Amino acid sequence: MKIIFCRPSVLFFVVGACLFTFQLSTALGAIREVLYQERTGDDSFVFVWQLETEPEEVTLTVIQRQKEEVFVSVNTPQGATLSWHYTKTPDIDIQVERQGNTLVYSGVFEGRKINKTEKIDKRPWYQPLSFSLRCMEERKEDSTSFWTVRPDNLDALTLKAERQGSGRLVESDGSEVLANKVVIRLEGLLSGLWSAEYWFRQGDNLFVRYRGTHGPPGVPETLISLVHP
Repeated sequence: MKIIFCRPSVLFFVVGACLFTFQLSTALGAIREVLYQERTGDDSFVFVWQLETEPEEVTLTVIQRQKEEVFVSVNTPQGATLSWHYTKTPDIDIQVERQGNTLVYSGVFEGRKINKTEKIDKRPWYQPLSFSLRCMEERKEDSTSFWTVRPDNLDALTLKAERQGSGRLVESDGSEVLANKVVIRLEGLLSGLWSAEYWFRQGDNLFVRYRGTHGPPGVPETLISLVHP
């Protein structure tokens, strides 16, 4: 299965022609595309989420394109990440692979050559959360603890995710949708310092909303919303 995110370098109103979703069956599997809008303060852009299902569903590949940045991760159908590749022109080209309970880093990060390992434990590695937490929601798993890698500094950290009921969300066209909420937060003594919300539509568990901050206090909140369908 393949998921593709695309972040154009234009504002939302410029890309009306890109408002589409489709389901296409091929000999290789099925492809579905969904459009989202991300807004942080006055900054707004759209991106496309593409889900490509391979016939055997042995692994799933996630690709996210954001201007000059590209993120590629290979995952199991249960949402666990096996490898992650991050490139940003001109000075980032880093690959991270899970080997047992070790993350193996190789490549170039901010112009510096990287070859290192980082010990983790048996908990799953999730990247990206829009896909991995969807798998958690499909399983109706009340809570889980997992590893994730920060793209800004390559640190691996643990987070906790908890399902926290459901609610009605207002879509961009004014309609309402029933969705289930998953809250992520830091673990341990830092758990009260930061949290974020992921919402998944009831019925098909499609990711429809994200709310959280990406920085220190005072940074504007980031909101990701489903545009279509």
